[in-house]
Amino acid sequence: MRMGSLVLLLLVVCCCRPALAQTYHPNPALGEMLAKLPYIAQSNNAGGRNILDNSCIFKDSFSLSPSKEVAKQCDAARATAEFTAKYGPPDATSPAPGGKTQLEYFLLFNENSYHVKVFVGCADGKTETFAMVECKVEKNRAKPGPPPKEARDFWKKLSPF
Repeated sequence: MRMGSLVLLLLVVCCCRPALAQTYHPNPALGEMLAKLPYIAQSNNAGGRNILDNSCIFKDSFSLSPSKEVAKQCDAARATAEFTAKYGPPDATSPAPGGKTQLEYFLLFNENSYHVKVFVGCADGKTETFAMVECKVEKNRAKPGPPPKEARDFWKKLSPF
């Protein structure tokens, strides 16, 4: 009886330890691509310049990109291979709902930490991707709102019209 209790206690102690902290990795190619990727605007969303900035606007929030067609036929395996060849291997890969593949990256970019999920799958016989980005640690503050307009000429700034 004592031996069984001891084994059970050791099993519980070994299995129920706290989760290890996630390590974020620099990935300049992925970061640059995401820094140019638009986000899906929402009515309650102040917005940012791109999907990365937008994900840092509100605490514990995330940002989604619109779907992007990457192939005219359904070939998610090839699209996944091409994505990982271009942006590096993900930290984790798993199946996602709807027959999609989820590629997870823990990205360190521009001094901020992001949890990036890229989904690759087929829709209407075509291969599409979209991204979901969650800002985890923000050190370089993103400013809300759309990008600034082109600088106006000096005389137009003075003119009320």
